[in-house]
Order: sequence, then C-alpha cells, then structure tokens
Amino acid sequence: MKIFFYIFSFFILFFIGCSAPKSVENNSSQPKKTKSKSLSELSEKERMNYDFMFHNANKERILGNYQIAAGLFSKCIEIAPDEPAAYYEVAKIFDFAEQKQLALDNAQRSVEIDGENYWYRYFYAYALQKNGDTENAIKQYQKLVEKNPENVELYYDLAGMQLYVGQYQEAIKSYNSLEEKMGISEEISLQKQKVYIKLNNIDKAAEELKALINEYPEETKFQGYLADMYLANNLNDKAFEIYQQILEKDSTDNFSHLGLYDYYRNIGEKEKAYNEIKQVFESEDFDIDSKMQILLSYFSYTENDSELKKEAFDLNKILIKTHPSEAKAYTIYADFLYREKKVESAKENYLKAIELDSSKFAIWSQVLLIDAELQNYDDLLAHSKPAIDLFPNQPMFYFFYGVANMQKKNYQEAADYFVLGKDFVLDNPPLLAQFYANLGDSYYQLKQHKESDEAYEKALEIEPRNIFVLNNYGYYLSLREEHLERAEELSALANEIEPNQPNYEDTYAWILYKQGKYIAAKEWLEKAIANGGDKNAVILEHLGDVHAKLNNIEKALEFWNLAKTQGEGSDLLNKKIEDKKLYE
Repeated sequence: MKIFFYIFSFFILFFIGCSAPKSVENNSSQPKKTKSKSLSELSEKERMNYDFMFHNANKERILGNYQIAAGLFSKCIEIAPDEPAAYYEVAKIFDFAEQKQLALDNAQRSVEIDGENYWYRYFYAYALQKNGDTENAIKQYQKLVEKNPENVELYYDLAGMQLYVGQYQEAIKSYNSLEEKMGISEEISLQKQKVYIKLNNIDKAAEELKALINEYPEETKFQGYLADMYLANNLNDKAFEIYQQILEKDSTDNFSHLGLYDYYRNIGEKEKAYNEIKQVFESEDFDIDSKMQILLSYFSYTENDSELKKEAFDLNKILIKTHPSEAKAYTIYADFLYREKKVESAKENYLKAIELDSSKFAIWSQVLLIDAELQNYDDLLAHSKPAIDLFPNQPMFYFFYGVANMQKKNYQEAADYFVLGKDFVLDNPPLLAQFYANLGDSYYQLKQHKESDEAYEKALEIEPRNIFVLNNYGYYLSLREEHLERAEELSALANEIEPNQPNYEDTYAWILYKQGKYIAAKEWLEKAIANGGDKNAVILEHLGDVHAKLNNIEKALEFWNLAKTQGEGSDLLNKKIEDKKLYE
C-alpha cells in the first residue's frame, strides 16, 4: 500500500504540479498561469476535449483507478485553469492518498474560483481541519452556516470544532442557534450541560437538565442525570431529593437506587447504602454486565476491608441467584474466592462457569492452574485434554496435559504432547524452555537418552541458567556414567547460581564420585548434610558409599543406617548393611 501511494503521489505531482497551488500560506510560490480560462471561455473543440476528459476521469475514479483519474483531472486543469470542479475532484483524491497538504491546496483553489459552492467550501473546511488549521477551519464553517442557515449538521460541525479548541462559550452560542431551529432536544441539551460542566458552571448545567425535565416530564432519566450531577459535585441534599422524587414515581428505578447507594456511602450510612445496592443486584431488569462492573470496583478496594469484603461476597451470591444461567456470575465469584485463597471453592465455581459456557480460554486456564497448584493430577489430566480439543493452538494446555501424564507415569503420552505443544509457543522463551525441560525428563524415563540429552540442551540454549535443568541433566548423566565432564560443568553452575542447596550439592558430589574423586565428593556431601541434608536418605546413603570407597566401612555403616531410618534409601541399602559391603 505504501508503494502504491508513493507511485500514486509521484504520478499526480507530475501531472498537476504545474497547475495546483503549492501552499496555502505562501501563494507566491504558485507558478504563473500563462492563460486563465473558465469553461465559458473555451473554444468548442476545447470544451469537447474538457468534457471528454472530465467524464472519463469520473468514470475511472468510480472504478477505483485513482491514478488514471488524477491524470485526467489534471488534463482538465490544463485546459481550463479557472474551472473549479477539477481542483475539487483532485483534492479528494489527494485526501484519499493521505497527501493532506496537496489536498488542502487544491481545495483552497476550488473555493478561490467559486466561493459560493457549498461542497467546495465544506471540503476546504474539512481539509483545513485535517491539516490542523483549526482556527481557519472554524472560519469556513462559520461562512457555511451564514450561507446555509437551515443546514443543522453545519451547526454540529462548527460546535464540535469550537469545543476541540476550547472555545466553549462560542460552542454554547452555536448550540443555542441550533436549539432555536430545532427546539429543546436531548442531544443538544446534554451537550450544553457537558460544556457548562467544563466551564465549572453547575447552575447553568442544571438549567439545561431542568429544561429537558420540563420538556419531557415522563422521562425520569433526565431527573437521574440531574441528581447524578449534583452528587458528583457534592450537592448531596439536592441529589437525595431528586432520587426520592424518581422512586416515588417508580420504586424499581435501579439507577436511582444506585445513586442513593453512592449518596449513603458519601455520608457514611453503610447499612442503608448496602440495602440500595442489594435491591439493584436482586433486580432481573438491571443487566448483569453493569453488575459485573460494580463488583469489579469492589474487587479493587475490598482487599483490606473486611466489612466491604463480606458485602462483596453477599452481592456475588445474590448475582448468582438472580442470574443462575450466566457463566460470568460464577466466574467473578470464583475470582473473589481465589483471591481469598479459597481455592477449592473457586475451582468449583470456575467449573460451573465452564459448564454454562466452555468457550472462555481464561477460565480453562484458571482451572488448570488451580489443579496444578493443588497437585491434583487426576483432575489436571481430566481437564487439560478437553481444553486442548477446544483450543488446539494454545500451548499452555499441552504443557499441563504433559505434566499430568508425567505425574501419572504415562511418559510416552507426556512426551508426545510436549512435542506437539512446543510448536505452538510464540514469543515466550521461558515456556518453550519448560517444554524442552519436561520433554528431557520424559525421554529419560523412557530410556531414550539421546533424545533426552538433546531436549535438555535445547532448554539450556534458551535458558542457560535454568537451575532445574542444570541439576536434573547433570544428575542423570552421572547415573548413566556418560559425559561426566559435561555433568560436572552443569552441576557446578547450578551450585554457583543457588549455593548451599543440599540437593544440588549432592548432585555435584555424586558426579565427583562417579569420576573417582572421592575426597572432593565427601566434602560436598558433608556440606549438603550441614545445609539440611541430614534428613535426606539419598544424601546420607551417598556419604556412606563415599566412606566405603575410602575404605572406612565403619563410617559407611553409620551413614547407611542413618539413611535407613529415613526410609527412602536405594534398593541395595539393606544388602549393604547386612553384608557390610558396598554394592553399586
């Protein structure tokens, strides 16, 4: 599109540059016309040529062939430089091409030639406005109004421009002129009311609303507008009086109850305020989306207010009772519950929302996050699969499904879905790294070590300091007794990133052990025990194994027996103790 406009602009400039004015501000830059002609001054042949060109230009414009149309209109300008129509048409084409200054120049020329034409001047005003020359645009609209006093749209345009530049009093005059022609109307009166509020003239703003009330006495909404305005400007007593008047006519007017809710809260009458908002929430006529907005405001300011928090929960329950078939009623209640760490209840309500409307990605995400948080892998498995079916391009659901299958020891299923899901990850390196990390774990359990190593390496390419990958990958290499130098490098970095962590220290010690570096391994295992590993059967047994390698069987038996007391030793632990001998 940019290329089109570049070529288009060059084409038009080539044809029109010698004819159209170059600048509104500096007309001296316009080339001198060798000969001025209007249609009436053309010869018969020139007139036929002009009409032919103009007709075909319009045809091409209608067909969307703007380049050709512009060229033909420019030929018309060459034939009759003092004929305004071609300038007007070219100005519109420039406007379409976002060549604002050229559009303005040609629009100005059409008005200079024929200032009585409504459309020429209207487009000129529009072009001035688009070029940011609001002051001159207003002058053109004023001329249009002067020449076309019955055209009400012009008054709106003029007032809009005056408001835009802050000419509020002038805008009021324009609206008054419009009102003289149309009579009192909601649109005009409300516009004037807003202007008076900008001018901080509450009395005048009130007069406009009162005029509407007198004109439409059965329309209680105008009374409501007046009451709301009084309330917003701390004229509470006046607001209260009007709300009461409205409710005398219609006791179910929800907007008045809302107004009274604000009124009572402003004066500290909390119980009365709650009774007003409660009536609104119990009303089936008041739309649920507006109620949701009210609850969202509660959500933001009830976190540390126990009294308002209880009120919010009560309103949530009323919302569900009033709109039992609306998924969003359960969703917002679940949001409140989750914030209060009532996770199980939140999950129950999210699931009810899904039952009513399964199309919301955010709700499914929240359910799966809760399943993972609760480590309920049966539910995570059950919920993530339908989520994938509903949202097949969302990697998060593949990830959860893979994690659930890993926990259920369905390693092949987990690996398959990690492979599928990773291809949907876009611009989220941490998530992609997690896919590869878990894929590495899955492949390891499947004894597909080559694929496992490749997945871990991919994860580390993305996140070189991913401590879980560094630790697990290094440990698995040590168990396989493969690439021990790489394993040592990985584990050393893990301990550098998070020192004094007994599990990481144990991994590093075990890699050293596999390399035959028993003294260094012993030192690292003693560090691990000092940092809280004294209750870890694996660490204790590993230290016993190191002592056995160092021919200190008594010390080895001491740590093997300590490991046994923790109840989580290896399959060979009892045999080591019984035979007083190291088995690997």
